[in-house]
Amino acid sequence: MSTTHDPSARSAWAWLVTWAALGSVLVAGLYLWQSNDPVAEAAGRGLQEMERRLTELAPQELNAPASKLAAFFTDKFVRPQTDMARVFTSGWGLLFGVIVPLAMTLLGALFTQAALSVTGGAAGGWRETFRVFAFNRLVAEALSIAFVLVVIALDWGLAVKFVLLFSGLPLIRIAVTVHLAVTLCEAHRPGFGRVLLLGVPGMIVSGCVTALLSLLPAAWFWLHCALAALLGA
Repeated sequence: MSTTHDPSARSAWAWLVTWAALGSVLVAGLYLWQSNDPVAEAAGRGLQEMERRLTELAPQELNAPASKLAAFFTDKFVRPQTDMARVFTSGWGLLFGVIVPLAMTLLGALFTQAALSVTGGAAGGWRETFRVFAFNRLVAEALSIAFVLVVIALDWGLAVKFVLLFSGLPLIRIAVTVHLAVTLCEAHRPGFGRVLLLGVPGMIVSGCVTALLSLLPAAWFWLHCALAALLGA
């Protein structure tokens, strides 16, 4: 029998495509974190400035030896510390750009599926629950990445960018959380009672948590904008 019109086959493909797309977006988000790293940028610029100052302090006739001495000093003592800072901030981006979003998606789907199963069942099945959560995270991360790129590119003041980042990112998360609740209701038809007892409290808690967590990338990318403005001045 052909599986072309098999609902379970279409559901499996939708599940796989959604999770694959989510993985691609999370990788793009990680690249955004690492390519706009204010700590690494500050460490790199500080290293260049230190080498330049050490060279300038030496007498004119000692410029070449002083340059070599400055390079030796920075390679031996300073550069390892800046490399450690880059590794640390790369891990920071991996944690909050990939691991935390993915863990929240999986745990949210598991908890929701368990709660629905215990209280009367999930009409759409576990695969649909995980697909809905993955698609929701995909939308949230894609919108956040696009929003951050637009804010960084805007030639506006730091105060405006501060307001945009610290209000826009939480609002995106809250809006997507509401969309998640609506989509889950459409997928499983839980009924008014379960929506009231499970859906509304879960939506409020999830919205608050994701909104608060979004303040971290807001601070990260605003510091990048502030450093770029400072170094460009």
